[in-house]
Amino acid sequence: MTDTTTTEPSSESNINRRRSVRLPGSRGVQVSIGVSILLLLAGLLLFDGPMAGVLGLWGLSLLAATIVGVVAYRIWYRYGS
Repeated sequence: MTDTTTTEPSSESNINRRRSVRLPGSRGVQVSIGVSILLLLAGLLLFDGPMAGVLGLWGLSLLAATIVGVVAYRIWYRYGS
């Protein structure tokens, strides 16, 4: 009886694995970017004074965290696992 199994993953399984990860285009990322844009617009158009600054900072922070998180996840997924 000959063992024909291989421990190396095939290139086809790697392609399927890469396609199965959908985080950067997922609904959560889209909602996060949408909320951050709404916070920025609310700070610019609807409020004035300290509240405008607070909403703007929240919007910028959420947008930056989303972008950094997506990039970090892509790097980790590509090279870390």
